[in-house]
Amino acid sequence: MIEPGMFGTASAQALSVEFDSLSEYKSMVDVLLDDLAGSHANDKKLADGTLPAGKLGTGFPEADALFKSYDTVITELQKLSKGLAAQIEALGIAILSANKGYGGVDEETKRRMATIAKEAKEQYVPERDPWLEEQRRLKATNQPPSTETPSSNGSTSGGDI
Repeated sequence: MIEPGMFGTASAQALSVEFDSLSEYKSMVDVLLDDLAGSHANDKKLADGTLPAGKLGTGFPEADALFKSYDTVITELQKLSKGLAAQIEALGIAILSANKGYGGVDEETKRRMATIAKEAKEQYVPERDPWLEEQRRLKATNQPPSTETPSSNGSTSGGDI
């Protein structure tokens, strides 16, 4: 824990966060979130435009395979859209919290951040993590692994909330 007076004035100034810059950045994040929610990439809008089963034909395996592939793509796009919206929201909360400190954040915001973290952890697929893949590749070629680890749990999020 960092206590007041623990660092010199220059160090404290170097560690301080300029609220105006963070506020502007949060505004940009909020605009991105609004843009995503209003676009065709919104997970709910993706679901609205899906094809019904049988629309591509029935009774032959190619149509079934094509529909299954289509359904998989739409489902994965919905997950991606929902995940991006949550990550953008979490970034906005983190920026807001940087000014107040986590202790100054209201209980509802803390619960929302915890929910976002839980959902992200549930949706995490290690096989899709490029950092883990790079570590596997380095190990397979007997190269030393990267000394920079995102976190101890394999996530690139920087740790648990």
